[in-house]
Amino acid sequence: MIQHYLISDLAKKTQLSTDTIRFYEKKQLIQPSFRAENNYRYYNDEALKRLIFIKRCRALDMTLHEITQLLEKTQHPELGCKIIDQLIEEHIQHVESKIKELSSFKIQLQELRQSCSSTTTINQCQIVKKLEMNH
Repeated sequence: MIQHYLISDLAKKTQLSTDTIRFYEKKQLIQPSFRAENNYRYYNDEALKRLIFIKRCRALDMTLHEITQLLEKTQHPELGCKIIDQLIEEHIQHVESKIKELSSFKIQLQELRQSCSSTTTINQCQIVKKLEMNH
């Protein structure tokens, strides 16, 4: 038997907000299986499965573009898996770049923190003064 879900059902099952689900629908990552006479949209198990897939990809910090590419590839199960491997390898490179960027931010924040003398007032705070100079 085919199961149909309202958007609120999908939200409960996936722990995504209804706004997020609508956003993914607007981006054509999912689609309702039909709209009832009451104008409610109903979704099937495929939409639920896709939302779980998307949520797991987002948890790995994949972009919507990367997720769209992955989903497009899954529509062609006869293709070799190397295509998926390449997409993931590209994402690994993005993650490595982000790690370098975050490491740089951490160093900058540590330097800012070291400029603080916690015995002064906010008016004299060197962290605030340095941040204001960067405008």
